[in-house]
Amino acid sequence: MTDFQLYTPDQQIKDAAKHGELVVFVGAGASMLCGSPDWRGFASEVVGALERGGVLSFLEAEQLRGLGDSRRTLSIAIALAKEKGIPIDFDSILHPNKPAAIGSELYELLSALRPVFVTTNYDKWLDDAGPAELSMEVKVGGEPEPAQGPRRRPKYYLREHLSSALLAERGAVIHLHGSYTEPSSMVVSLKNYIEHYADPRVQAFLSAMFKNNTVLFVGYGLAELEILDHIIRSNESLRTGTAEPRHFLLYAHRSTESVQTRFIEHFFREQCGIRVIPYCVDAKGYQEVIEVFKVWSSELDVRDPTTLDLQAHLDRCIALPNAVNREAALRLVRTRPELASYFVNSLKDAVWFNDLDGAGFFNEEHSPAVKVVEGERGTTYQAEGWPALRYLEQIAASAQGDQASRIAAIVRAITADAQKRGLDNWRTWWSLATILSQLPVEVIADSDIDMVRSWLLGRFESNMVGQELGEKLLPRLLDSSEPVHWRKALLLADALSMMQPSRKLS
Repeated sequence: MTDFQLYTPDQQIKDAAKHGELVVFVGAGASMLCGSPDWRGFASEVVGALERGGVLSFLEAEQLRGLGDSRRTLSIAIALAKEKGIPIDFDSILHPNKPAAIGSELYELLSALRPVFVTTNYDKWLDDAGPAELSMEVKVGGEPEPAQGPRRRPKYYLREHLSSALLAERGAVIHLHGSYTEPSSMVVSLKNYIEHYADPRVQAFLSAMFKNNTVLFVGYGLAELEILDHIIRSNESLRTGTAEPRHFLLYAHRSTESVQTRFIEHFFREQCGIRVIPYCVDAKGYQEVIEVFKVWSSELDVRDPTTLDLQAHLDRCIALPNAVNREAALRLVRTRPELASYFVNSLKDAVWFNDLDGAGFFNEEHSPAVKVVEGERGTTYQAEGWPALRYLEQIAASAQGDQASRIAAIVRAITADAQKRGLDNWRTWWSLATILSQLPVEVIADSDIDMVRSWLLGRFESNMVGQELGEKLLPRLLDSSEPVHWRKALLLADALSMMQPSRKLS
């Protein structure tokens, strides 16, 4: 069997790359190819910093290193450093002056896949874009050439950064266990692990990743099952009994370990819901993984998520509008504003109101003007709708208290701005009339009736505005037991009587 046949990627991986659903989950083994230390070396260097800082004697340092569990050693050492105020230079510990050539090549090949990167590593090797990802600049009269200096990938390393929207951000790097640049973010101790994986944001992120994406683990071995244990708990294929796992783990083995490798394949498939992709290290050692990705780079049709893919992601967030999913949806819409109309038009639940309001969806600067179109048949006028107002129409009837008062304030601000800018959009007036007519009458002021007059006396036909106010708001004011609302009813009736024929839309 040729190397090409041996390393042909699984169809599931091909499909994920094609549809922008591939996540590459990078472990310590990949960083070690760049020259970063393994867990034992990392722990030893931190202990050495304590010894040099006078916190530990030679004997104490020796015995701390000899605990037999590198992560336990590291946890104790970092806690001591914090307690004694000893700064740890994680940059120099994790990174050689120059990465090894094999590691650089691996990360360049991974970059060519253009996935979302998730890593439990603290280091920087994923954070700088590879040469193929450098932006191109064209000088006048010259050829395209790489921009000066590496371009940074989007990097996320705090729990509050985590949201399923990141899984649609091609090239993003998600440091699941924090980053060396902010030591307080690093998940190291047993306590850190327990708190981290108990966090709803972490759980929701992992659940979304395993449910909706294909995950490829690179640089993970049996020694890191302690880490994988927490992650695989979110793998839905195990709970649903999916016949064919959609997640994969590259596994280095020797030809003499064929029986053991079969056991490993069975274990990962049955216990973790992950298919093992073995590669033999007999000839070239661990750099054989380079050969895997060299073949894959020509086999994979790498594409961005389609608009339909992104809309499906929004649909999932809308179907379960908890805080994490609301944040995820808004993050995606901020990065892909072309999705905003689809997103807002899909919302009907009042739980989104504060998030939309905080994100500026109801800000008056978004109020659309009427377009004037000159054609063969003369001048016509096109009034665009505003999806955010249609959402307010959906929730106005259920609004109470502060929310109702805030919606009324939004209606006033939009009206004042439109009058100032001379927008006179009849669709906007119609939406505002529909919203105001459904709000609790307690939040409607006398001045709001004066505001209504501007909707009714515009340049364009206002019959629909008058119908909303006359059929919905006026009866509610009259049916109130409060005389103050009867006065508003009289003011509104007077405003409606002043309606006059206006210019029709062509």
